[in-house]
Amino acid sequence: MMPHSSEDKSEDKIAAVRWGIKWKLISLMSIFMMILVAILTYIQISSQKKLLEKELDKRIAIMKENLIERGESFIANLALQAEEHIAAFNFTAAMEAVKDRAATNKEIKYAVLKNAVGSILIHTGQSELSAENLSETEREALLASKVTKAELMEEGGTVIEIIRPIQISTEPWGVLRLTFTLRHLDREIEISGNQIIKEINMMIFKSVSTSLGFMALCFMIVFFLSAKVTKPLIHLAYLAKKLSKGDFSVSLYLPELRQNPSGDEVGILAETFAEMSLALEESYKKLEEYNKTLEQKVAERTEALNMSLAEVESANKKITDSIRYAKMIQKSLLPDPDNIRTFLSESFFIWMPRDIVGGDFIFTDSFEDGFILSVIDCTGHGVPGAFITLIACFGLKKILWDEGIRDPALILKRLNFIVKTTLRQDTDYAFSDDGLDAAICFIRPGAGTLTFAGAKLSLFYVYENELTVIKGDRKSLGYKKSDLAFNFNNYKLSLKEGMSFYLTTDGFADQLGGTHRRRFGIRSFQELLTEHSSLPLEKQRGTLLEAFYGHKGENDRQDDVTVVGFRL
Repeated sequence: MMPHSSEDKSEDKIAAVRWGIKWKLISLMSIFMMILVAILTYIQISSQKKLLEKELDKRIAIMKENLIERGESFIANLALQAEEHIAAFNFTAAMEAVKDRAATNKEIKYAVLKNAVGSILIHTGQSELSAENLSETEREALLASKVTKAELMEEGGTVIEIIRPIQISTEPWGVLRLTFTLRHLDREIEISGNQIIKEINMMIFKSVSTSLGFMALCFMIVFFLSAKVTKPLIHLAYLAKKLSKGDFSVSLYLPELRQNPSGDEVGILAETFAEMSLALEESYKKLEEYNKTLEQKVAERTEALNMSLAEVESANKKITDSIRYAKMIQKSLLPDPDNIRTFLSESFFIWMPRDIVGGDFIFTDSFEDGFILSVIDCTGHGVPGAFITLIACFGLKKILWDEGIRDPALILKRLNFIVKTTLRQDTDYAFSDDGLDAAICFIRPGAGTLTFAGAKLSLFYVYENELTVIKGDRKSLGYKKSDLAFNFNNYKLSLKEGMSFYLTTDGFADQLGGTHRRRFGIRSFQELLTEHSSLPLEKQRGTLLEAFYGHKGENDRQDDVTVVGFRL
């Protein structure tokens, strides 16, 4: 078998392009015409169907009217016979007349003859008779001396009920009620409905046939027009293929397209294509010249980049080492668990910065009459948050030892002043706007009391399996908008055996997790505390961490996480 030449391959590609453009255009136009014809056909069929359904409704109404007219005529004659027999006190003859006449009319389901007190003389649909009160409709017909009609639902289908009063010497005696079945009428309606369905099906067949014929005609017209329109475009695609292989002489083949009879647009496209080929040829020459020096420049840049990367790695290592050393300094500010157990034997601490260093810290200090335990949440996390923790820590030491303040509410007020003035955020030219939230407890074991004050952080305690939340004041410390004159509130509790206390920042409750990335939530945190409050505190710590990491999953940590739990 002879191998295909490059010219044969080019011809195959051009043929593929020709049929691709043509058939895309044909398909698009055909789909448009099919949708248009389908919509018009649907509208025509729907309108005709509605007309036929209205015609069926009219037929049904007329047939019901005819049935009612026949029923009124029939009951009038039968009522006159019954009145004659009843006037002669011949009730047996009246009953026989009703029974015989009702049996001869196949449209009557049953007939009832009833006197004014409700006694039934005859009921053709029941073998056993009984006295019953007149119905609302029967009473209305008897009192008004007029015929009443109603369409009702009974077992077996819809019926039409006609009631005529029976009068003896102008005195009301009772009523005659005929109930007409619609079975015969339903059969006539079914026949009419089947006839209309046949007409609809025939109409659909004719409409679809006409639509298919019209679409076939449109397809042929679209096929002819697409062939005429796509021919110059296919030729232009052939020239573009040659240009892509580096043949910049394609402008020699374009004059015939400039004068294309299908319109000026293709001619303009051809001229633009010729200009583009010349521009590409010039660019190609410049590119060859540029490529000669490109490898040398790349080599030089790569060497310089490698040197820069080494410098970046070295600098990054130095920064990371510095931050890690800063973490050691920050951890030195945290309480030593062994020292804490000398005055707080039952306790646990969770301190997990989001980054190497964090904006949360725990502060404790002891005195002769008690000890201070506080949780601080500074602005942000990482290095900026760590700087604020240093200011807050030294501020607390100054307040407690230099100023001798032990009152938690007053400590918060003084700490607000120190942070704000240290960062000069009490001025108009301050660059920063940072601060912190805090929860401070002063515990006096000898007096059996705990005094709490909070700045947007709360105290939780569980006693006898019941959780209580003491919310801090909704004011933060140190920010530009923080009010230096604000007085925080103290909450004093009497200590009881078995009480468990908890302080936390918002990092635990704000952690996102699960497939929908939802917050853990303060309510879930409170339920967790209540459920496990009876466990030893070290086991409670493990339970909290297990719940936190189970909720977090593969999600990133949102914030620093700090939780403190203790019993007295």
